[in-house]
This record gives sequence, structure tokens and C-alpha cells, in this order.
Amino acid sequence: MQRERTWLALWQLLAERPGQHKRQLVTGLQRMGLLDVSTTDVNRLLYASQETFAHDGGTPRIWRLTDQAPHYRLTLSTTAAAPSPRCYVGKAPRAWQAEAFAEWQAGGRRGVVEAVTGTGKTTVGVLAAAAAVDAGEKVLVLVPGRELLDQWYEVLRRDLRVTRVGRFGDGHKDSFDDHPVLVAIVHSARRHQMLRPGSAGLLIADEVHRYGAKTFAMALEPEFGARLGLTATYAREDDGLQEFLEPYFGDVVMGCSYQRGLADEILAPFRVGFLGTELTPDEREQYDFYDERARALRGRLILDYGCPGEPFGEFMAHVNELSQGGHGNASATADARRYLHAFSKRRQLLADCGRKQEALASLAPVLAVANQGLVFGETTASAEEAAAVLCRNGVPALDFTSALRHKDRKHRLAAFKHGQVKVLTAPRVLDEGVDVPQAEVGVIMAGSRSKRQMIQRMGRVIRPKVDRRPATFFVLYAKGTSEDPAMGAHEDFREQLIGVAQDVRDFPVRTKLVDLLRWYREGRFMS
Repeated sequence: MQRERTWLALWQLLAERPGQHKRQLVTGLQRMGLLDVSTTDVNRLLYASQETFAHDGGTPRIWRLTDQAPHYRLTLSTTAAAPSPRCYVGKAPRAWQAEAFAEWQAGGRRGVVEAVTGTGKTTVGVLAAAAAVDAGEKVLVLVPGRELLDQWYEVLRRDLRVTRVGRFGDGHKDSFDDHPVLVAIVHSARRHQMLRPGSAGLLIADEVHRYGAKTFAMALEPEFGARLGLTATYAREDDGLQEFLEPYFGDVVMGCSYQRGLADEILAPFRVGFLGTELTPDEREQYDFYDERARALRGRLILDYGCPGEPFGEFMAHVNELSQGGHGNASATADARRYLHAFSKRRQLLADCGRKQEALASLAPVLAVANQGLVFGETTASAEEAAAVLCRNGVPALDFTSALRHKDRKHRLAAFKHGQVKVLTAPRVLDEGVDVPQAEVGVIMAGSRSKRQMIQRMGRVIRPKVDRRPATFFVLYAKGTSEDPAMGAHEDFREQLIGVAQDVRDFPVRTKLVDLLRWYREGRFMS
């Protein structure tokens, strides 16, 4: 039934507008309510029915109906885009933003919008805030940190007409007494009752996946009748979605996928290269020691002390709790602490291994010719070393870490934006929340087991370029470790790339610079 419904919807899309490529067709299907259809599904149907669908033979294939195509019409339900609220004075919303806002309203003003980084999920939140202000409601925007506090504050002041916007947290103590809209850091908001009982209000949670932690969930006040979550990837490695977020926000509503972003040209096309490195003999010896120790202790913690094997976040939560002691089992506490030590040492080895810095040095010529780049590490030390490596190889680079003062981070972002710095190197501080200027190349120095983190980092680079060139991503990994794709690493992430990336390439250890540069240049001029 689903296959037939999709086939008929494809027929309707091409009958109404001939000459579309597969990504445009996927976007059309999503607008018609077929949210789970992939480019692979569309390809299969198009090529399986060549008596109905024909292409022009180009790259990408442009499809139309054949002269022999049957004649009928299918109308699938879709949510009509609502007009913008009266007090909204920002830019005209993109099609997906208007559709998501309308669907959220139609769903009782509750839901989560999941949209790839760079597609503009903040605008959906601003539209929702504007509609709430029109209705005389209070609006609370929860954010995880000070960068987003300032960003939301400026956006809301710019895009809402005649509305006092306040801040709560980071030294600010505004309230709903004289501000209809408040932006609050979750650390601060969770300690206070923000909305008075009996008041009508909307709660918007940016980076909503963060609030699945028990302490942050305390900020999700039941007094807010309208609720909107915003995220690039609605996923956690524990049960936080099921326990806290889904009961509060409800279902995921229409968002913006890679397919939609590419078809609407909101995102730049992109290519991903996986570049293998090797540990030194000393690093290998240490890695194997800590890896074996961590695996043995993990098994003991699960079998002997009842820690859940999956999801991994729940396992780690139980291990951390055991490590605190006070439960009357000294052996469990000792094993939990030994596991955390081995896990940390293994992770640090992968983050700081010397040959990844050598691999980064080999990518310096790529970063030198690119229109700016971002390098993502796991630790402050690795980010600082990466910046030093690039500088030694003639690429102006600065580290961007939480150790810097807030004003210094702002100055470095400004220098990057204006081209005075070619590359920023950062640990997790750039993963979410920071409005990063346009970059063309991204390098991941230590692959994360979190698909969400990998997607967020890629989203920092795939924003559309002025000259429409593709973005390029390099993922560095140590062979024979938990980062190695041959050992199952990045499986979910790679699966998501298939069908949307222009190219996913595996480079062996010691790939020559000329081959890396050639691949990069081929992609750069592909468009």
C-alpha cells in the first residue's frame, strides 16, 4: 500500500511539474505527507516503471512522465502553510519553516521540530513566539548556554514588533512581570518557577535533546500549555526521550531533512572522506591495555552489578552512580571507578594520538586553498595542538575553546568571519549553539560514537556557499580501534550519508597528499 501510494504521488508531482531531480521529488513527497521516503525509495520506483517515468540521461537525472504514462490524479493530505503572525517582522519564512509552523499549530501547539543544522530551525521558534505574543501569552525560550542566550535575545528583538524581550541567567534577572518574552539558560531556569500558575504560556526548548537529563528536565514546567522543541538531531544515548521529552512535547512534527535542505538549496551539496591513520607502537600498546581492561570491566558491571547493557548512556549513568559509593558495595564502586579510568584513558589516546596531527598536517594544503575551515577535536589540548600544527604549515589558525574568555571567543569568531584567520580548531564548544560563519572544509580529528554529534559538526560546514561549491568533510580515525569503520564505527552516520552525499570515500592509511588534493579539487569544481 505504501509503495503504491508513493508511486501515485510521484506521478502527480511530475504531472504537475515535469523536470525534477530525485531530491526535489523527495521534498515534494514529504510535503504531501510521505515523511519516511528516501532518495533510494524514489530511485527504485522511478527505474522500476520506465514505461511511466523517463529521465534525460544527465547528472543529476531529470525526470518527467512518458507519453505512455496513465492519467489519474491523487490528492494527499498536507498541512496548509499559515500566514505569519502579526508581530513577526523577520524575513519571509522558507517553505519548510512555514509548513512546520503550520503543522505544529495543527497538532495542538505541541511537538518537536527536527531540522538539519543550517536550515533555520530558529525561525520556526520565532514564528511560534510571535503567534503566542499575538495571543497575549508569555513565552519562555530555554537555551543550554550563554552563546545561545545572546543569539536568541538579538533575533527576538530584531524579528518581533514592539515586544520587550528579557534574559534570565548569566547575570540577568528579568521576569515575566515586565517582559512578555524571556530567554533563559536552563541551569538557571530549572531552579525557579518561571510562569505563574494560571498564566497562558509557550515554552520553546532550543537544543531540546539536552533536556532529557533529569536535572534539566526540571525546567520543563507543566504550566506551559504550548510547547515546542527544536533540535538538529532528536536523539540521546539514554532513556531521556521516552522518560522526559516525549511525554512533555509530544511527537516530532515536520522538519527539514538533508534531502529537503538540498532540494530547496538551503544546504550546500557535500562530500565526505574517511582518512585512516595508525597508532604508534607505544600508543597501540596503551590502547590495547585500556581497551581490554574496559571491556572486561564493562562485562562485570553488567553481569555482576546489574548495569544495563544498552543504551550506552544508561549504562554510563549507572556506572557513574556506582562510582560515587554509599550503596554498601565497595567492590562495585571500585570496579566502576576502574572502568571510568580505563574508558577515559582509551578516549584520550584516540583524541590526542600524534599521527592524527600528522594527518592534519597533510591536509594543510587543502585547508590553505579552501575558503576557510573548521577542525573538530575532543579535548582542549588537541584543539590547541591542531592550531599549532596548521600554523607551522602555513595556515593561519586559532583554537576556539571553553578555556577562553567570552569576549576572546567573540573576537576569534569575528577574525574568522572576516578572513583574518583561515581555520578555527575546537573541541565540543562548536558542536551546537555557536553561530559559526561560513566554512568550506571540516575535519573531525576524533570520531564520536554519537551520530548526533557527527551530524551537528557536519551541519557547521554544509551551509550554502556564495558560488554554490560543495562542502568537503574529512573524518580522521585510528585503524583497529573503536573509531574504525571496518570495526563498525560510524555505521548509522554513514548510512544516513548514502543517497544524500555526492561522494563518500574511504582513504587508506598513508594516502598521498596529491590524491587528497585531487579529490578535494574534483569536488570543489563539480558544481
